[in-house]
Amino acid sequence: MALILAAVPYGLGRHYDTLDVDRAVYCIKLMRMCLFPLLFSTIFLKISISLLLMRLFLTTRVWKIFFWCFIAFNTITSLLDAAIVLPQCDPVARTWDKRVDGTCWPKSAINGAAIAQGTIAAGTDIVLSILPIVFLWKVKIPIKVKAAICGLMALGFASAGFALARTMYVSTLTESSDPTWDYVNLYMCAFLESSIGVIAAAAPSVRPLLRPGFWNKEYSRSRSRSFPLHTLTAKKSARPVWGDTLFDTRLDLEDRPINSRDSESKLWPQLSMAIVKRTSIEVVTNSLTNSEVKAMGRRSA
Repeated sequence: MALILAAVPYGLGRHYDTLDVDRAVYCIKLMRMCLFPLLFSTIFLKISISLLLMRLFLTTRVWKIFFWCFIAFNTITSLLDAAIVLPQCDPVARTWDKRVDGTCWPKSAINGAAIAQGTIAAGTDIVLSILPIVFLWKVKIPIKVKAAICGLMALGFASAGFALARTMYVSTLTESSDPTWDYVNLYMCAFLESSIGVIAAAAPSVRPLLRPGFWNKEYSRSRSRSFPLHTLTAKKSARPVWGDTLFDTRLDLEDRPINSRDSESKLWPQLSMAIVKRTSIEVVTNSLTNSEVKAMGRRSA
């Protein structure tokens, strides 16, 4: 997204003929560089969703093998596409600046690799959208919860749609004579594909934040005084201290008087946050048997 926004001041969305050549070349360079973060974002996104589904719904060893094979297949195909896109021209600068002398791969090979990657991306999105429905079909949970989960994961269908739309614009990478204008639709679809996938993967974890009263509960919890009192630090005040209590929280030696009733005493009083020795008393009672009671009565007699 940052690279796409950075390309806008240099002419993205305007016709190539109306731009300064050097600025237009730099714009195309930024757009070409944007391909790699997009590819790797889809790789890690689908790995994340696959691991989430594996953690939530893994029941048999067969499904475990399936998920790992799915992750490997998606990663390998995306890396192969990245390996084809980067060195398509020699030197690499010719990829975005046709004024540089050099050679490039045939357009049919470049377009074929991009179309294959887009088709595979759409197929994997559809698979990840269908799997939660398959797993939840027989699970006994409220219908509303089941519909909400399936609806969130069904966003993958929208991501698949943008992947297919992106595939339709692949030819603009090699055949366009007005790239700063023609690249807009291609990169818009690619950006929406990645963004919707991120929303689909992250939305389930946001659900607890939307529960009624969640923020009030967290606020009241943060305002509570349930933490240990000896960890509190009291600011020095000009007011006199009217005695001390059993749960005195003044850690400074000059502020905290010695009290025999206190259950805590400092081992190193010269330090403000010194090591504290805590004394605890545990009372254990045991019930006596009849024979023991009689024996104690004889002794007292």
